[in-house]
Amino acid sequence: MRILIVDDDKTLCQVLVEVLESNGYDVDWTNHALRAFKLSQRSYYDLFVFDVRMPVILGTELAEGLKEQSPGAKIILISAFADSMLNTEAHKLGLPLLSKPFTTAELLDLVDKTIDH
Repeated sequence: MRILIVDDDKTLCQVLVEVLESNGYDVDWTNHALRAFKLSQRSYYDLFVFDVRMPVILGTELAEGLKEQSPGAKIILISAFADSMLNTEAHKLGLPLLSKPFTTAELLDLVDKTIDH
């Protein structure tokens, strides 16, 4: 299973990569939303994990663009600002939202559920 992580926090990306790789996933990451979109066009990923608040393009905008390109794309949104408005937006997009900080168990559980869904 291949996962692409997109978050402007390099340290968080590296932690997520370590957690996911230690659980058998093949993981790429970038801290640039535009680079993520290009990677999604060049390679196949089973799952995308997008931070919502990033410079240039929001994770929700990236998710919308990816869904237009690949309607079956599986995406998880993560955010330290998971308020009711963002929860509503994630729901409208049909995407799960994981609120930072989260535990390793919460991450892995949501990854498994999203991939199997």
